[in-house]
Amino acid sequence: MVMDSHASTHSATQSLRYTLPEHLAARRTAQRRQHTVQIVALCIAVVCILAAGMLIGPVNEIRKERQLVIDPRSVATLPPDIALLGKLGTFRALAIDWASIRAERLKEQGKMYEAMELHETVCALAPRFPRVWANAAWNMAYNISVTQFTPEARWKWVRNGIDILRDRGIQFNPRSVTLYKEIAWIYWHKIGDFLDDEHMNYKRALAVQMESVLGQLPVFLSDQEYFDWFHQIVQAPRNLDAFLKSDAEVAQLVSHLQSVSLAPDHSMLDFVARNLRTELRVSDLLKEQQAADALTTRRLEILRNPANAAALDRLLAAVRSQVLRETYKLDLDWMFDLMVKQYGPLDWRNAFSHALYWSSYGDKISEGIEGMDPADAMNTARFVFFSLQQLITRGRLTLYPNFDDPFSSYVDLTPDIRFIPYLFDTYMRLGKKHFGDDPRFKEGTPGPSYKTGFVTAMENWIELLYLEGGEENRAQAENYLAWLRENNPHPDGRTQERYLVTVDGFVMGDLLPQLQNYKAATAIIGSFIRQALKQFSLGQNQAALSSMARALQCYQYWMVDTTKDINERRRLQPPKIMLRDHVEAFMKEGRIDPLAKARLWNSLPAEQRQMVYDRLLPFFERICEAQKPPWAVERAFPEPPGMEAFRQTEIETTGKARREDVEQGERYKP
Repeated sequence: MVMDSHASTHSATQSLRYTLPEHLAARRTAQRRQHTVQIVALCIAVVCILAAGMLIGPVNEIRKERQLVIDPRSVATLPPDIALLGKLGTFRALAIDWASIRAERLKEQGKMYEAMELHETVCALAPRFPRVWANAAWNMAYNISVTQFTPEARWKWVRNGIDILRDRGIQFNPRSVTLYKEIAWIYWHKIGDFLDDEHMNYKRALAVQMESVLGQLPVFLSDQEYFDWFHQIVQAPRNLDAFLKSDAEVAQLVSHLQSVSLAPDHSMLDFVARNLRTELRVSDLLKEQQAADALTTRRLEILRNPANAAALDRLLAAVRSQVLRETYKLDLDWMFDLMVKQYGPLDWRNAFSHALYWSSYGDKISEGIEGMDPADAMNTARFVFFSLQQLITRGRLTLYPNFDDPFSSYVDLTPDIRFIPYLFDTYMRLGKKHFGDDPRFKEGTPGPSYKTGFVTAMENWIELLYLEGGEENRAQAENYLAWLRENNPHPDGRTQERYLVTVDGFVMGDLLPQLQNYKAATAIIGSFIRQALKQFSLGQNQAALSSMARALQCYQYWMVDTTKDINERRRLQPPKIMLRDHVEAFMKEGRIDPLAKARLWNSLPAEQRQMVYDRLLPFFERICEAQKPPWAVERAFPEPPGMEAFRQTEIETTGKARREDVEQGERYKP
């Protein structure tokens, strides 16, 4: 029995031992390995996540640098509703597509305002896409503006187009060359050029707007004086609050001004521009200013107090700095650099100066950006040339502002030859920069791609310098003509024949052949006389005398063979009669400022004034009565000496009548 019991126990023990089948054993082994792999992979993943976390900062900086994300600093003040739209993900793209398509359809239907609202929605949904901002600005400045019927409304929309680019589009795309190009284009084309019917009103509004900030420009005897004046604004403290705390004298002045409701902001600049003017008067042209209201009187007492003069200068410079930087988003250092180191005495009341600023600034700030539109980049750079060329032909701005009604202001744009050397140097500098490695490049030239435009511009410079008059201008014109002889030959290398002449022959040689009939001669001679009168009215006496000399030269060329003109078909009136008629027309031109007319009147020879005084006296009286306060006629337009004796003479003042029974003749050709 015992043996049976032991055997039974051994048998039970054997029954508890079990060997897994081979396939189950393999599965268990695989499971162990899988767990090991998972643990190792998890460890590697943790390491990779930690490593990636260390790269987040550098990657985000690169994304900001290349404008791939919105910089939180630039959207700190983003409205909550727009911030919410930015979180719609895929649906935001659908909303952008729908709004863009709908806006274009509304524009085609002439519903500009509804289309504009949708374009602004697109801008809010896609603030990092420069094209949506450019499209919105174009609609404002071009499509909507031309649907308006008053200069105020049209200027409002042109200004809105600039503002949306400058104040919002560039905020989200600070290095987008496209947006800088669009701003430059609006200034250059819409405001500066002639294609819009209201272009003169845009020029007036911009000039008055900038003069309200900068104040009336002092009389400068040199470019350096102008640079020094503007440098006061550039170096003024750029934290106005801190400045007022640090300068006790200025703080006291501000306290006095605030007591008469004049805060240190744009409103103060506007008041100063309106009331602290020193207009150039002819003798004692204006009568005493009538008593102003009490508040204005108290303000002027503070501002005109000699004890406040130094503090007022410092305060005005600081406020102007703040307005230019914060309201107009202008970089003062870049403005000053453009003037002193690159392009000369820019007048910031002129649209072409702003076009030059935004194009050059955009070219600088977008340098090195990847994915930049090459066409926009090239056009932005070209605006530097275009703007400087326009400043040469229309860079000297004369303004008599009407701050209450800017569109009634007098503004005139005349050539400013001071920019010619700057444009010459710019062509040479950029030509070498862009084409210096080109085998066709020749030192001292603007390079192959710029040469055609450069030669055309230079021929125009020679004419402007010659007509301006003066030994220095003539010498410069001769240097440019010598450059053309050497660097613009025929394809076979021969000097072009038209350059083998003197400066006189080059300029007048192109002009005199145009005197082929009576109408052409009258128009050309008359244009020189009108130019001279305008220059006299602006105080540009040397240039005016040169213009008169050119008019006389053209007259003598036309009249040289009138002895053969037996029917007197070609005989012009004597020069003094032609001048008399143009003086009378100039004085009666309503668009010319009365101060300019008064200045011209006092610049004319007594003989010329005698010939027109009696005819113009009623008109002079009306001009003086219309001024506020009225002018004294005897001071603004005094009677020329010797009028009584002149009235008793039988001096011919009408000129000889031309025969009307014959055709107008052409220049005699032997």
